[in-house]
Amino acid sequence: MLQLVELVMVSRDVSNTPPEKALSKLDSFSNARRGDFMLRTQKVEADLQGWNVQIEARGKQTMFAACRGEWPLVRRVEAAAGAQDDLRAWIASEEMLADLQKHLGDSDPILGEGSEAAVSEWDTPGAVRATLRVNTDHTATLTLAAAPESREALFALAREIAKALPFVIMPIHIDPGVHEPVKADKLKLPRHATPTDAFTDIGKSVAAHWFGNDAASRGGLEAEHVHQLRVAQRRLKTALKLFPEWIDETWNTQVAPDLTWFGDLLADARDWDVFTDTTLAVYAAVDDEHRRDSWSPIKRAADAKRIAARERLIDAMNSPRYASLALSFVQWFSALEAPPEFAHRTLGEHAQKRIAKHYRKIARAPDLTTIDARTRHKVRIHAKRLRYALEFFRSIVTRSTRKDVEEALGDLQTVLGDGNDAAVAAQRLAALDEAGDFQRGLAKGFAIAAQQMHAAEGERILRKIKKPRIR
Repeated sequence: MLQLVELVMVSRDVSNTPPEKALSKLDSFSNARRGDFMLRTQKVEADLQGWNVQIEARGKQTMFAACRGEWPLVRRVEAAAGAQDDLRAWIASEEMLADLQKHLGDSDPILGEGSEAAVSEWDTPGAVRATLRVNTDHTATLTLAAAPESREALFALAREIAKALPFVIMPIHIDPGVHEPVKADKLKLPRHATPTDAFTDIGKSVAAHWFGNDAASRGGLEAEHVHQLRVAQRRLKTALKLFPEWIDETWNTQVAPDLTWFGDLLADARDWDVFTDTTLAVYAAVDDEHRRDSWSPIKRAADAKRIAARERLIDAMNSPRYASLALSFVQWFSALEAPPEFAHRTLGEHAQKRIAKHYRKIARAPDLTTIDARTRHKVRIHAKRLRYALEFFRSIVTRSTRKDVEEALGDLQTVLGDGNDAAVAAQRLAALDEAGDFQRGLAKGFAIAAQQMHAAEGERILRKIKKPRIR
């Protein structure tokens, strides 16, 4: 039996250069032992609660394989199948597969139809096995596998690949046929979990949200993909604010700078989407009907800006820099350890302290109608972070907090966000050569009025928000 950790990388490059040829030119592959064979696979068709069980035939060698997603890596258990062996007997014989045996119950494993694929495999000098499958659409899936003690070598090889070739990681199971935008899932964190375990689970949730939309957008990056990618990044920032003691020099130097770079590209693309699809339509609608045609050149110019921002984001997501960011994020989270002073603290204790701190930042805010737009925007950011924090901790907060406080925070975020969008829109319009003095004046006046109105409504909502409570 063999236990491995795996990291899956996907290439969507459909150029004429075969991926196995491109890989063979890398230093780690040039001295590797290579084998080519047909891989025949039959999967167990059952709900195995996260397990993937299959029989693999590699030439004349048959293997039993059980994989369980343990983000950001996958644990893989393999055993060579002898003539008298069967899948159920193997599962029953392995203590670590007890959960799998429980899911199967008394039923016999039902195998689906077999599939066959041409596979190239390398055993690299760093004790990492690389298995390449080229799909019918010319995309390629590269699985890197290593023993747990060779985890660092696995990430080093992934970095070498991502730097030279158009491969990106997929640290979670993703259906390649799904292109719908992915929304954040709801977490159920145990109250007596450790803060480190909770932070790791939040990281998994953010990864599913981030990389799920990454994969879904590869068939075409749409406005909702951009929005959900940006929300995922904001949730990640909130998580970092909730667990600041876990942030170290590795995060600050290897992850944070590129995370800011990616976040800025997302923000620019999202702002142009909102401005083009929503705000300009409002401006044209409130203008005199005899002047509405004058907005058409502005809409075309804004759409060109929007397309350019989207293309910059697409180029970034296909770049080695983005691939490196994804790898650094996953590697850092996979090695997360609790600071010594937090070793015996429970999640309930940690969450209470952090939620109280974020609540104070909005509760002590001055009257929203008396502060400038920039300061008011900071209050909105604090409200948004508190709402995300309550979503992370929803399984341990009181029912009234989930129902009333989260809803009020969402309303406050929306109201203040509308005012901020109006201000951003006025700036965007002023930067367009196609806009005349009248249009610019209209946008500026609209922004001032919107901010005043939304500040008053935001103040009303804010003062009714009660202190969140942990159960």
